[in-house]
Amino acid sequence: MTTPTKHLRGLAGRIADVVVDETAPRAILLVGSAATGEADLYSDLDLIVYCDELPTVERVDAVLERLGGAHRELIYPRTEDDHGESFQLAGVECQVAFTKVSAAERELERALGTEELESPLQKVVQGVEEGLPLRGEELIATWRARVADYPDSLRRAMILRHWRFFPLWYTARRLDVRDTYLWRRQVLVDAALDLLAVLGALNRLYVAPRFELKRLRKLTARMDLAPPDLADRLERLFELGSEDAGDELERLVGETQALVEAALPDLELPPLRRPLGGRHQPFSLEG
Repeated sequence: MTTPTKHLRGLAGRIADVVVDETAPRAILLVGSAATGEADLYSDLDLIVYCDELPTVERVDAVLERLGGAHRELIYPRTEDDHGESFQLAGVECQVAFTKVSAAERELERALGTEELESPLQKVVQGVEEGLPLRGEELIATWRARVADYPDSLRRAMILRHWRFFPLWYTARRLDVRDTYLWRRQVLVDAALDLLAVLGALNRLYVAPRFELKRLRKLTARMDLAPPDLADRLERLFELGSEDAGDELERLVGETQALVEAALPDLELPPLRRPLGGRHQPFSLEG
């Protein structure tokens, strides 16, 4: 029986054949749900075409004309290194990005460094790790070997950068008497994303949570070092009242801190804005 994944992979193969004829790329990588086998009937198709030299606009036009792609749009303005197009093909939203090999290799180097810790670069690494090579398996294999060893410097830098939780446990009581419904949930989203970034780094996983967080349980299932029932507890934060959510966030931060200290005893975490266990007490009108 044809599945959405099989259908999309067949369509990706059709696109790849035309791309090879028109542009002679070094490699073609299918990324996203079609590559990982998690596609459904709403999934789109994402292909990255790696070339020594960026194909001309005329060559890209030839690819789209041969495929019969409709509703063409640039994904982003063309540069000397990249050209991205989206289009409809057989009812599927397709995105094809043409990228110079040299630019892709520079992105991988930046992703492994410690200067751009909140950029989507780690998502690029995820694509290399999880993508399905349609052409150029040798080139993709060399990149996978390069990112296989998660740098210790990146691990430490990510943990330190994302150790920055707003102390909801300290302020929860006062929030109950103020108009903070949406703001409190924003705080919880930020805290959840930072927890995942810290734990991802602790487990040497490339994680760019602020840019891609569609499959929480898939991510947490890969974490050997994590608070128990992490995904359920993160989601439950948004169902609890202010004080209970603050208490649970405090427990998650405390458990994560213990894991970090056990794994990296020489790493000095930045002090939290308010210590765990602290609570904001109201003042007295009689004093």
